[in-house]
Amino acid sequence: MCIRDSPSIEFPISANGRLELRYNISKDRLSNVEDDSSIILQDEEGERTTSALGYSYNWDTRLTGLDPLTSYKLRFSQDFAGLGGDVKTVTTTALAGIESNAWREEVTLRAEVEAGALHAYGDYSTWILDRFRGGNRIRGFEPNGIGPRDLSARNQDGLGGNYFWAARAEAQFPVGLPEEYGITGGLFADVGSVWGLDNTVGSDGTEVDDDMYVRAAVGASIFWTTPIGPLRFNFSKAIRKEDYDEDQNFDLTISTRF
Repeated sequence: MCIRDSPSIEFPISANGRLELRYNISKDRLSNVEDDSSIILQDEEGERTTSALGYSYNWDTRLTGLDPLTSYKLRFSQDFAGLGGDVKTVTTTALAGIESNAWREEVTLRAEVEAGALHAYGDYSTWILDRFRGGNRIRGFEPNGIGPRDLSARNQDGLGGNYFWAARAEAQFPVGLPEEYGITGGLFADVGSVWGLDNTVGSDGTEVDDDMYVRAAVGASIFWTTPIGPLRFNFSKAIRKEDYDEDQNFDLTISTRF
């Protein structure tokens, strides 16, 4: 169960920069945790209320179009939870990206680096709904397919992590079809990690290994502009992973703009 309200306001503070201020109030419940799940998740079962103030600074050269062939973007965000509610954390994320056109503007090259950190304060320990998961940050893996995992539990659910980093690179190019079909191709490579827990005592009383292990994947994409929106088909292969990771060889997403 999740009840959420997130009012926000965004305004320019420079030619390329915008600042967003926001407040988040939510009530989340973790329920139906199975008996063979990690004792960490069993201890986190229940309901928590989050009340947080946050901001994001975005810097994007596309706002002024200084260079028609190359665009840059930066984003820095922080959310401070603890203004009432149960959750007491500071969440910080940062992203930097570049997009450039090459080969007579027929090929688009993109690269991004991203990282995040979650810190609890007071007597609070983070829970699964606070922590970072792989999500779409590292393609080639299930949404919660990487990161710390209690291998002593029969149900080895992903536990998420207090920290993550990811680097992504891709190229998008024509595949020889008529332009009116709206179909192009792409190649990509992702690398990154999710790690770190406050509570590392596993189901058998031993320590859960929450160290940083690098994962990597490569793949190919088909971009298709349709009447319902731009679709993206990703075909992935994990080339560096842990034995317990859950990889994902195919996914269909809405193609987001750089």
